[in-house]
Amino acid sequence: MNNFTKFLLPASLPILLLTSCLKNDEVDYNEWADRNTQYVVDAEAKVNEDGSKVYTRLTPGWAPAAFTLIKWDNDRSETAGNLSPMDNSLVDVKYALDNIDGTRISDSYSMTTYGEGIYRTRPNQNITGFWYALTQMRIGDKVTCIMPAAAGYGNVAYGSIPPYSTLVYTIELVDIPAYEIPLGQ
Repeated sequence: MNNFTKFLLPASLPILLLTSCLKNDEVDYNEWADRNTQYVVDAEAKVNEDGSKVYTRLTPGWAPAAFTLIKWDNDRSETAGNLSPMDNSLVDVKYALDNIDGTRISDSYSMTTYGEGIYRTRPNQNITGFWYALTQMRIGDKVTCIMPAAAGYGNVAYGSIPPYSTLVYTIELVDIPAYEIPLGQ
């Protein structure tokens, strides 16, 4: 074995191992992406006993690829006269976030700064699906939302959320402490 071969073999081993790991991760994410896509397809196909769809597809005009499936968990006639937030309203919500396997990723229930279980935010400071769902809700509404990856974090991992993840939220719009804040404030 010549000196060049003695150097090349040990130097190339880490590269081969890294390449092998990347290919395995890619396969895992492809399978995960497929499972997540199928979850959304199945949810959108679900129907109630009367034949109506369980979930309504919401598509923001400014992000047509980022649709969200939403199911109203309350009688909307009871919240008919209540306010809906604007993009930059200050809102108080309670939420829980799960992945498609039902594993809890996060929730607001341990938050206490603005009240028990309250997450205070502005719709436009969240992922597209959460943002758009909030602006379609009225104070007192409770919903279940299924947000495909395009309405969430897309092909990027975020904390414990893998890339290509469909997000399953339960959201309650509790209040709108500030309906609209002028831009720049």
